[in-house]
Amino acid sequence: MGRRILGIAVLSTVLAVVLFGAPLAYVVRQLVVSDEHSELQRRALQAAVGVSPDFATSGDPVELVSASGADLSLYTPDGRRFAGSGPALADQAVRQALRGSSSIGDSGAELVAAVPVSANERVVAVVRAASPRSSVTIRVVEIWALMTVLALVAAGGALLLARRATKRLVRPVEALEHTAAALGGGNFAIRAGRSDIAEIDKAGAAMNRTAERLGDLVAHERAFTTHASHQLRTPLTALRLKLETALEEPEPQLRRAVADGVVAIDQLSRTIDDVLVAARPDARSATTLDLPALLGDVEARWAPLLSAAQRPLRVDVDAAPPTAARLPAVRQIVEILVDNAYRHGRGAVKLIAREASGALAIDIIDEGDGEAAQLSEPAGGHGHGLPMARQLAAAEGGRIVAASGTAGTRFTLLLPARAAADTG
Repeated sequence: MGRRILGIAVLSTVLAVVLFGAPLAYVVRQLVVSDEHSELQRRALQAAVGVSPDFATSGDPVELVSASGADLSLYTPDGRRFAGSGPALADQAVRQALRGSSSIGDSGAELVAAVPVSANERVVAVVRAASPRSSVTIRVVEIWALMTVLALVAAGGALLLARRATKRLVRPVEALEHTAAALGGGNFAIRAGRSDIAEIDKAGAAMNRTAERLGDLVAHERAFTTHASHQLRTPLTALRLKLETALEEPEPQLRRAVADGVVAIDQLSRTIDDVLVAARPDARSATTLDLPALLGDVEARWAPLLSAAQRPLRVDVDAAPPTAARLPAVRQIVEILVDNAYRHGRGAVKLIAREASGALAIDIIDEGDGEAAQLSEPAGGHGHGLPMARQLAAAEGGRIVAASGTAGTRFTLLLPARAAADTG
């Protein structure tokens, strides 16, 4: 890329020099020739001032003096050379001057200017000034050589500037290419730096947003893979225990155990559906969460288990505001928190839905006295469930707050109310 940019810059410079230099060289040559003709006219005019109108009859010699060394000649009205070193007979420029006007021209190897000498409104002689064309050629070549040097300097300067500009342009592009390669290799933490080139910075910013988005998606997928096994293992274990117990029971209890197993399978199927939906963070809900139905399902599932352990479950919906959070995600969060209270808490479990500063709050309270800091990473396999609950809550725009003390342990799920969710 750098070589192509450099080549284009140099080619453009050379093309500009040629397109501009060729006409300029022609104009310079014409100006030099015109300047030489003007100089010859001036010399001829200076010499003509010193020519006497009766030079042909006075017998005095005619002196044609030129301080600059021009070849001067004096011609009579009949076109013959009277003095000087010019051609013996008048050439085109002299013949035109004999008609009464100054003239310029060239005669092969010379540039010529002729000036008439008049007396009593009559041309009595013509002064001819000439200089070798080679002197003009030398001057033109010298100027052309200077122009060539300046063109080479300009091309060299353009080359240096193009090299600097190419390095400044190629370096951030190469860095962007490196970032894209690293991103393609799975390094989603890499970010493109600034180059102070607007177009490249826009591409870098777009790549950074893509990297951040891909990192979030991959992290979410990894978290889902890690935590899904925990969410599915609990109902599978319960189902296995029920079936194993049923094998030891007589016929009537076996039918009941099979029926319980079918219910457990339905719950497992729903859990799988919930986990799969929760794994898609972009699948937003367009409906209001049916909170009473959700808490009713949770109560139907957990009340028998807690009751069997002599731990009552109390559910209370206290003027809870509506929310647009997704049902599968909220159900999994509540399941995780109730499961945590069942396994690691003590006493009665309370499930309370209420309004809290414009948000929906769902409290899961038990009578245990464990510390909240420890409850964020509980033992016994629950190092996956609670982090997953927090991730699911964050994906719904909410959060989980934990508190513990002598009054018991409380986990509170805070979700944005419907109005706030709509405006967001």
